[in-house]
Amino acid sequence: MNRAADVAHPRRKAAIVGAARDCARHLPRVLDNLERIAGTYAETFFVFAVSDSADDTFSLLETWLANGRKGRVLDLGTLEPTIPVRSARIAHARNACLDTVRGSIAAEYDHLIVVDLDDVLDGDLAIDAVRQAADWLDATPDRAGVFANATPRYYDVWALRHESWCPSDCWHAIWGRPAHQSFEAAKFREAFSRQIVLPPTLPPIAVQSAFGGLGFYKMRFADHGAYSGLDEEDRPVSEHVAFNRAIGEAGGQLHIFPSLIVQAPRQHLYSADEFSLRWRLRMQVRRLAELVRPPWRVLLPDQR
Repeated sequence: MNRAADVAHPRRKAAIVGAARDCARHLPRVLDNLERIAGTYAETFFVFAVSDSADDTFSLLETWLANGRKGRVLDLGTLEPTIPVRSARIAHARNACLDTVRGSIAAEYDHLIVVDLDDVLDGDLAIDAVRQAADWLDATPDRAGVFANATPRYYDVWALRHESWCPSDCWHAIWGRPAHQSFEAAKFREAFSRQIVLPPTLPPIAVQSAFGGLGFYKMRFADHGAYSGLDEEDRPVSEHVAFNRAIGEAGGQLHIFPSLIVQAPRQHLYSADEFSLRWRLRMQVRRLAELVRPPWRVLLPDQR
């Protein structure tokens, strides 16, 4: 049953897709949130791709889908021996979801909703913000996609591309740091310094790429994209960058929607326990500086 507040748009339809591995412990809350998202649409079609799992992820998704919902759960088996790079495996799974959607009735739906099935959606999700994000996406023809913000701060800088905030791959810069520079120094500069607080009251922020565990695309723009977890030099890369680049090349505009908030996974954020006193003090100074001059101000044209 949909909750009373989750009122469906009278016409809008969506395909909801996600790749999963060993997500069983998160699925009860995640699937509840997906059901609530689905409740804001007139019709939905789910596609989940599971690979390399050692828990009950596949059976839980099959059972949930069999309970009166349309869609498929894809069993991709064990991919790691043939696709050893994690980002390439995830891209393979996401492309399998896309292929299934494109060969189904959902190919003619309005939106493609891409989700992570782990701890990102294992928490509270404001459905009013979901509806507002979808409405904003549909308000003009050139808007192609909107992505979630996160609490306690925006975390997904690997998928992020923005001319000043994160113009290039953060991990490539860390891996390719000068010999004299420590891993800690590179990670602070390239990753943690870009993980900023975005107040939910901010207007949508234009980006070239983002994800953050929850993204809404217009289907007609999503048709242009394919995921890739390796770049031209066969280095690991966030699979979302290639997908979003194709949408941008097709004329689509992409934005982070600050009031649409998911849970930032702890493992992707700064943790004081992992660093020496020197770096803990540096982070404290940085956090204080953020209070005086919030980094998000430079992302908005009228705040520069």
